[in-house]
Amino acid sequence: MCRQLALLIQQRKAPIGAVQPQEIVREGLFKLDVDDDIWQDIGLGENNYGIMPLWLCDERIRQGIRSLLEHDRCKEEEHWLMRERCALQEWLLEEWEVNERAWDAAGVLKMSV
Repeated sequence: MCRQLALLIQQRKAPIGAVQPQEIVREGLFKLDVDDDIWQDIGLGENNYGIMPLWLCDERIRQGIRSLLEHDRCKEEEHWLMRERCALQEWLLEEWEVNERAWDAAGVLKMSV
């Protein structure tokens, strides 16, 4: 049906302002990820004669939104990795100090690093 609608749009037989919906791939259809095309309701609204918002009908805008969301996820992940790194460094410092105290208590000569 999507291909038929695309053909009608090319032939100028579709209603004015008709937008071709993206085809939905069967593989993983029921996974229902938030980014899946099944959630896009282009052309399903009651007012088919109004101007569609760009985030809904312009693929470049939609790709830009996806890129911005991925960027935000990367920044968030970077934040959590920095916190994890700090926690790991604090743990290692504590373990090092415990190890040195154990060597001192045992009376073993330490090698300088």
